[in-house]
Amino acid sequence: MEMEEKRPIDDVEAGNAEGNSAPPSYGTGGYTEPPTYQQATEPPPSYQSLFGEIKEARQSASSVFDFLKKLLILLIGTIGCTIALGIIMAIPISMIAIGATYKHDCPTERYIPIYLIVGGSFGIVRNFISLCKRAKRDQDDESESKQSPILSILDCFLFAWFIAGNVWIYSNYKPSFEKSSGDRYCDKTLYLFAFWLTNATYILIGVTCLCMCCAGVCAAVMG
Repeated sequence: MEMEEKRPIDDVEAGNAEGNSAPPSYGTGGYTEPPTYQQATEPPPSYQSLFGEIKEARQSASSVFDFLKKLLILLIGTIGCTIALGIIMAIPISMIAIGATYKHDCPTERYIPIYLIVGGSFGIVRNFISLCKRAKRDQDDESESKQSPILSILDCFLFAWFIAGNVWIYSNYKPSFEKSSGDRYCDKTLYLFAFWLTNATYILIGVTCLCMCCAGVCAAVMG
């Protein structure tokens, strides 16, 4: 009889113990707090794309010229521009190679091969310094993006040298590609390379301006 009387009491105590215990955990890890309202309303990481940064630059710009300046800095600072800068290293190397190969094969304008050699050499130096500066800025997130004085000097020299090359190339269009022409002769490979390289520069400038205009229109529509 005593055993039968104790059994209901034990069942009640077991039930109370189960009721006081913590509910079972259905998760595999620890308890995580729900996100705050600010975190829940923030855009996803994919929003931080090029167009998102363009929109942010437009909102923070004080004028149209300020927006274009920030847009240009943004485009130059992208990874794609860095990769393109590395690919462009092939252009000054080819300038030096062709200019040195045909250095004495353009009597109609002896400065054309010199233009290629000097422009290619300074172009390599300029691109190398720019790549090193870019790599250093990526390693140090707090460093400010400032134009190096050396790069500014090189840019001014290359711009002036490019103008001089325009005069030497276009003023002698179109030379004779026959060696028997005497002073009117210029090697075909040398001259056409310099001629189309100069034309490609103007084409690239035009395409860049067109892309900036399109990006500005897209940012205005998105805003």
